[in-house]
Amino acid sequence: MKPTEHNAFLNEALETLNRIYSENKHVTQLRWFLEIALQRFNKDYLNSRAPRVIVLGDDIPAEVLYAVCDDPFFVLGGSLGTAHWADELTPRDTDPFSRSSLGWLLNPAFDLTENALIVTAVSSDSRRKLISVLQTNGRKVTALDIPPTRSANAVQYYKEQLTQLAEKIGKHTGKHFTGGNLKRAVKRTDHARRARYRFFATARSSGSVISDEAILLANQCLYFSDDLEEWCAHIAALGEELQQLCRRYAFPKKEQPNVMILGSPVVFPNYKVPQLVTSAGMNITAIADSLSLGASVAVPKMKAFTSAGSLLQQIAQTHLKMIASGARVNNEGLYAYFMHLVRQLHPDGIVCHILKGQIEYDFELPRIEKAAEELDIPVFRLETDYQYQDMEQLRIRMEAFSEMLTQRKIVSNKRRRTA
Repeated sequence: MKPTEHNAFLNEALETLNRIYSENKHVTQLRWFLEIALQRFNKDYLNSRAPRVIVLGDDIPAEVLYAVCDDPFFVLGGSLGTAHWADELTPRDTDPFSRSSLGWLLNPAFDLTENALIVTAVSSDSRRKLISVLQTNGRKVTALDIPPTRSANAVQYYKEQLTQLAEKIGKHTGKHFTGGNLKRAVKRTDHARRARYRFFATARSSGSVISDEAILLANQCLYFSDDLEEWCAHIAALGEELQQLCRRYAFPKKEQPNVMILGSPVVFPNYKVPQLVTSAGMNITAIADSLSLGASVAVPKMKAFTSAGSLLQQIAQTHLKMIASGARVNNEGLYAYFMHLVRQLHPDGIVCHILKGQIEYDFELPRIEKAAEELDIPVFRLETDYQYQDMEQLRIRMEAFSEMLTQRKIVSNKRRRTA
């Protein structure tokens, strides 16, 4: 892949994709994911995409979205180029996700919003202000209110909010919110969740067959693909190829420290944090953020006679328990997900990634640090933004963290051998 024009928006994506491609040339099934990610930065594609529904953020249940829209367009931030486009629309201290998201929707290069309904959750003051800016600029926006607690009344209120949101989306798309459509959406999203789980299990056992950034990209293309079933088919094919490569060739096992990344979501093309982790000599064993949690949430299995009302009640209960949101007093679901991954994967260290301005993730940190201390797992807090000027400074700190984890592994291995 070569740059087709000197454009910071496109070249930012190309830099990340070229790095992933150069490290994984032997994995042929990965190329579809590279093309899907690059497509998101192609102005011709973006000008012709004309999405009916744009989803801002990751905190709306996918089952409800797919019940009333076959191909929602997700805007998750991640781009420094789009953040620059929003410079004149936002205060200087606006967090990178908000700036980038606004730039995706209001910019001089392409218009995704001409016929679109923008849907989002009121999960923070920043999100509330984003909604106001979009509406002031004539965009059509509807919002979901997330209750701050998980009481019985909160579940009922959340269910009503989901119903109202689905009906508004359905009115816009012409796809009515019915029990049949909701059940089919639950099956589609469950199929994608299972495909993702199988791929991760395969990728984790594949050693150095595929890079950590490539694994992250393949997973995030779940949000970038226009066809959910197509993504499922390609992620299954990628997993099968990894298994074949492992059987055919002897790839060296990764003996480096394994770390888990949590905190602010890491979104393509800004893979600065994974790049720092891997270049410092560490492996990414898992990412425990709201994106990975949202893709993992499973609605209880439906029975043949399950009504639309009871199914939506299950969705409301499950997501209100599990979702991670700045609107929540305590993100119990994210903490439980983090602890599950720690017990399952036994990481050597934890990297807590905080985007500047996203203070809601810092509120989660003391509890994480306390749990990690009890498990004797070092925690490294990394605060940054989408700029790359601080790369060398962060690299020095990350390498020191890696060296400390490496020494701990050496001491631990010696103790086991002499025991």
